[in-house]
Amino acid sequence: MKVGVISLGCPKNLVDTELILGKLNASSVEIVNSLEEADVIIVNTCGFIQPAKEESIETILEVAKYKEKGKKVVVTGCLVERYKEELEKEIPEVDMFINLKEELMIPEKLGLQVQKGLDLYVNRVLTTPPHTAYLKISEGCDHTCSFCAIPQIRGKHRSRSIESVVEEAQVLANRGVKELNIVSQDTGFYGTDLYGKPALWELINRLEKIEGIKWIRLYYLYPTTVDEDFFKRMADSQKVVPYIEMPVQHSEDKILKDMMRGYRKSRIEKILNWKEKYIPHAAVRSAVIVGFPTETEEDFRALQRFIQDAQFDWLGVFTYSHEEGTPAYKSFSDAIPEEEKTERKNILMSIQEKITEEKNRQLIGKELEVLIDGFSEEWETLPVGRTYRSAFEIDGITYIETTEPVEIGEFAKVKIKDVVDAVDTVGEAV
Repeated sequence: MKVGVISLGCPKNLVDTELILGKLNASSVEIVNSLEEADVIIVNTCGFIQPAKEESIETILEVAKYKEKGKKVVVTGCLVERYKEELEKEIPEVDMFINLKEELMIPEKLGLQVQKGLDLYVNRVLTTPPHTAYLKISEGCDHTCSFCAIPQIRGKHRSRSIESVVEEAQVLANRGVKELNIVSQDTGFYGTDLYGKPALWELINRLEKIEGIKWIRLYYLYPTTVDEDFFKRMADSQKVVPYIEMPVQHSEDKILKDMMRGYRKSRIEKILNWKEKYIPHAAVRSAVIVGFPTETEEDFRALQRFIQDAQFDWLGVFTYSHEEGTPAYKSFSDAIPEEEKTERKNILMSIQEKITEEKNRQLIGKELEVLIDGFSEEWETLPVGRTYRSAFEIDGITYIETTEPVEIGEFAKVKIKDVVDAVDTVGEAV
C-alpha cells in the first residue's frame, strides 16, 4: 500500500502527523510524496480559526477528487474533532473521518498489521530537515482564553513524563538532530499536572546533557508562566538559545480582561524588563489579535503605541475569529467589520516591518553562528540558514556568501553585511 499525507496547521499538529507516519512506516506501507502515486491519502487538518478551517476544507475537497481514481481518503485532526458530524454529511466522498483520540489508530483502521509494543515517539518519521525537530512535551491547555477553541478541541493540559521526553530527544540526537524545538500549548506550565509544580527547567537540565544537541528553542510560552527566574535560567543555559516565542494577544487591560488572559499590561512590561536585564540580546517573537469585539479605536491606537514601544523582533498579527463554543462567542457579537479588522492588521504589520528591519540592521558587522538549513530557491548554490534569532520556517533567514563547501545541518560563523526585504539578512562566512 502506498500512502500520501498532507499536514496542515501548527508544528504541534505536524508532530501528530509524524507520529502517524511512524506507525505507518512500521506497518510495511510505502510513504510517497506524490498523491498521484498514493493508494490512500491522509489529511491532518487544522480547525483553530476561520482561515485555517477554510484551508482545511479546501484541501479535503481537492483530495476528494482523487476518489474518482480509486484512491481512499482519510481525514483527521482538529477540524474533525470540532465538526465530525457536519463533515460526514457535507463531504460523503471521504472514506473515514477520524477524531483525535483515534488518529494514531489509522493504520489499524486501514487494515494494516502493526508490530506490538511500538514506541510511537521513537519510531516517529521526521518531515523537517534531519538537523532540526519539534519536541512536543505536553498536550491540551488549562487556560480559558475567551477567543480560543483549543481547550474544547485538545482537552485539559497533559504533560509527558520527563523520562519519555528525554528518551525521544536522545533518539532524535542519535539521528543527527542538533536543534530541539520545544512545543506544547503552554510550555511554561509543563509538568504541573505530573509533579505538582512547573518542571520545564528540570526537563531542560536533562535535555542539555544529551550529546549532539546544540540548540534548544522554546515556543508557546504564556506570560503568566514566564517569571524573573525564567530569564536567569535562560541566561545561564549553554544550549537554550536566547529566543522567546510568547503571544501577548493585546496590550490594553480592558481587552485582556475580556479575552480572559489572566494577566494585565503590567505583566508584559515586567517580562520585557526582565529580558532587558538578563538577556538584552534575546530575540522575542510575539502575536496579537486585532478586531476583538470590545476593541475600540482608542484601544487600537494604544496597541499601536505599545508595539512601537515593545520593539518585538518578530510579530504575528491575527484578525479576531468569532469561534462557536468559545466564551467570547457567547458573550459578544462580532461587531467589527472584517475590512476594519484587516486594515488594523495591516497598520500593525507596517509598524512591525520597520522595527524588524531596524533590528536586523543593528546586526550588520556582527559575527553570528548560523545553522545551515539548505540552499536558496532563487540561487541554488547559495546556502541559507538561521541565527539564534530565527525559528525554522517562521522567521527571517540568513543568506551565506562563501567560496568553501558547506554541509546542511552544520554551523557556520557568519559576519552580517546587509538586510534583504526587511526580514532576511546576508552574511559572509568567516
